[in-house]
Amino acid sequence: MGAQYSSLNDLKSNEYLKRFVSEESISVNDPFWNQFLSFRLQTSFTTAHSKLIEESSSIYLQQLETNNPKTNNYGTLIEVFIRLASAAREECEDTIVTWQTYSALLILRCITKYLIEIDSEQNLHPYFLSQDNSNRISLMSFFVDTLFRTTIAIPVETYSYALHLEVLNTLLSLLSIQMCAKEAALISAIYSIFMHRLDPLLISEFTRTLLEHFIKQTDCPSALAVVPLNDSNGDSGTLYKIGQSVAQGLWSVVTLGMASSTASTSTADGIVPPTDPAYDLRNRHLANQSIHLILILSNHFTNDAHRNPYRLALLHFTDTQDTPTNLPDSEPLPWFSVDYRRLYDVLCQTVHTDQSTLLLYMLLHRNQHFKAYVISRTNIDQIVLPVLRVIYAATERNSHHIYMSLIILLILSEDDYFNRTIHDIKLKKLTWYTERSLNEITLGGLLVAVVLRTIQFNMTRMRDKYLHTNCLAALANMSSQFQNLHTYVSQRIVSLFHLLARKHSKTLDHIQQQSSTTNVDILNEYVQDLTIIEDVMRMVLEIINSCLSHTLQHNINLIYTLLYNKDIFENYRTHPSFQDVLQNIDTIIVYFADKVEKLEQRSTEYVKEALEMGAKQFPLDRLKKFPELKFKYVEEEQPEDFFVPYVWTLVYKSCNLYWSSESVLIFKQQQQQQQQSLSPEHSRLVENDEITSHNTERDLRPDVEKPSQ
Repeated sequence: MGAQYSSLNDLKSNEYLKRFVSEESISVNDPFWNQFLSFRLQTSFTTAHSKLIEESSSIYLQQLETNNPKTNNYGTLIEVFIRLASAAREECEDTIVTWQTYSALLILRCITKYLIEIDSEQNLHPYFLSQDNSNRISLMSFFVDTLFRTTIAIPVETYSYALHLEVLNTLLSLLSIQMCAKEAALISAIYSIFMHRLDPLLISEFTRTLLEHFIKQTDCPSALAVVPLNDSNGDSGTLYKIGQSVAQGLWSVVTLGMASSTASTSTADGIVPPTDPAYDLRNRHLANQSIHLILILSNHFTNDAHRNPYRLALLHFTDTQDTPTNLPDSEPLPWFSVDYRRLYDVLCQTVHTDQSTLLLYMLLHRNQHFKAYVISRTNIDQIVLPVLRVIYAATERNSHHIYMSLIILLILSEDDYFNRTIHDIKLKKLTWYTERSLNEITLGGLLVAVVLRTIQFNMTRMRDKYLHTNCLAALANMSSQFQNLHTYVSQRIVSLFHLLARKHSKTLDHIQQQSSTTNVDILNEYVQDLTIIEDVMRMVLEIINSCLSHTLQHNINLIYTLLYNKDIFENYRTHPSFQDVLQNIDTIIVYFADKVEKLEQRSTEYVKEALEMGAKQFPLDRLKKFPELKFKYVEEEQPEDFFVPYVWTLVYKSCNLYWSSESVLIFKQQQQQQQQSLSPEHSRLVENDEITSHNTERDLRPDVEKPSQ
C-alpha cells in the first residue's frame, strides 16, 4: 500500500480533528491518539504553504480555543508528544514512532503559534504552573526540555529530518512571543523557561547541536518527494494514511523552493536553477532555522545580571582541534567545543547573508578564541572578500547588513597582525569590482578602496553622518600598516579629501548666503554640516599622515599622488582644524618636490625611482609626532535594543513560517518609538578611543559619532 493523500479541503470533514477540538475531554491513554496521529500534516517549507495550512485549519483552532479550558486536550497532546519523543529517542530508527512524534508536534506547533498570536501568553498560562501544586516542573517546561533533548539525541537522517525541523519550528513559534507580546520578554513566562528553568548543561549541548546543524548545512533529503503547491490535482496534499511506505521512508513533503528533487528553485524573484549557490542555501532548512534560534536566544537578556546561558555558551566555546587556552576576557572553562575550521569554512560560504554576518560579528566581538583563530588564517581573504562585496553592493543590501559588515571590518582592524597580513595577500580577477579593472591589488588595498568608496558614496548620496565613522575608524586603525598601496587606492584617498574640500567650500558659501536671512534653522543645519565635513577632512588627513609617518618607504604611489595633487591643500594650510597635521604632509611634499625638480627626465618611471631613493633617505624625525590612531568598537549597555528587532526582522522574512501582520507588535512598537523620538540617539566616544555603538531602536542600526583624538 502507498500513501493515501487528501487535500486541504478534506480538513473540514476530518472526524479526528473534529473530536480533538470538541467539548469531549480525551484521556492520555485513549486509543484515539494512535489513530489521530496516523495522519500527518505535511511540513510547510514556504511561508505561502504555512499560511495556507493555517487558513484551512482556522475553524478548528477557534473551536479548540473555546473548548480547551474545559477539555485540556492541548495539554494532553503535549503529554502524548513527550511520551512519543521519549520512545523516539530510545528507538531512533523506528520510523513509525518518529512519524507519529512529528505529527503530534506539528499539531502542537500550529496550536501554540495560534494561541500566542491571538492572546499572547494568556491562553497558555495554566501550562506554566507547577502540576498538582507540587514542586514538579510545569508541563510547558517539560515540553521545552523534551524538545531540546529530542534535537540532541536523535541523529539527523532521512527518516528524522522532518521531525528535527519541526522541533526548531516549534521553538521559534514559542519564542515568537517577543514579536506578538505587548510586554517585554523580560517578564515573559516562556522566556523564563528558556533562560532560567532548564539544566545549564542541557542548554550548552543544545547550543552546540544548533551550531553543528549550521556548520553541516545538511540538504533537505532527496528521498523527500515533492508535492507542489500548484499541483494540478488541487491543493497540496496535507494528510495521508500511514502505510507500508512509512517503513520504507518514502515520505512526501513540500520542500522550500523545489518543484521536484532535481527541479529549479521557485522564489518570489523568479526561478533559481539547482546550480546556483542560492539554491543550496535555500534548501538547507535545518541550518537556516538553527542560526535563527542561535541569534534569538543569544541576543535576549544580554545584561550580565541575567547571565544568558546561550550567550555564554556561544561566546566562549573553543576549538576541538586545539588545546583550549584562556585568552584575555574569556571564561576560564568553556562549555563546549566545535571544529573551528569547519565553522570558519561555512561562514566564508554564507557571510553574504544577514544571519551569518550577524553570527560572525558576535563571535569576533565576544569569542576571543574564535577571533584569534580567524585573525591567524592564511586564507583570511576567503571571509574578508564576501564582506567587502556586501559593502560594495550597498545599494542592493539593507542598511543593517551594511552596518554589521562595516563593524566586522572595524573589529578586525583592531588587530595589528591582521593589518599587516592583508597587504601580503595578492588578488587577481576581481569580477565584481566593476568601476575599474584592479589587477595585482592586495587584499589590504582592496579593503581600503571599498571603504573609501563607501565614504564617498555616503557623502554624495546617503549623507548618513554616522556611517562614515565606522569606515574612518577602520581606516585609521589600518593606516600605520598600509603597504604598497595600489595607484588607484592612493588616488581615491586624495580624491576623497578633494571631494570634501569642494563640499566644504560650497557649505561655506551657503552659510554666507543664509547669514543675511532670518531662517535660523537652515543656517544651523549648514553649520552642522560644516562641522561634520571638517571632522571627516581632519580624519582623512590624519590617516594620510599616519601612513606617511610609519610606512613612507612602502607607499611611493601615495607620495606620487600627493605631489600631483598638492594644490588641493593650499586653502587649508592655515585652517586651525588642519594646520598641525598638514605641516607633516607639507614637509613631505616639499622634500619630494625638490627631488623631482632636480630630475632631467620626468617620466613616471624616473619620478617614482627618485621617490623611492628619497624615501630611503628621508629623515623621519622632521615629522611632528602624533598619537597612533587606534579605535576600538564596544557595544552599548543594552545592545538588545538594536539586535532583538533586527533578528526578528530576519526571522519574520526568512524562516518560512507565517505570522499575520496584525499579530506582530514588535515592529509597530518600534515605529511608535521612532515617532516619539525627537532626535536620533547615537553613540558617544569614551576614553581610550573606544567607539561605542548605541544600537538604536529608532533606525535599527549601530550609530557612532566621529572619533577624536
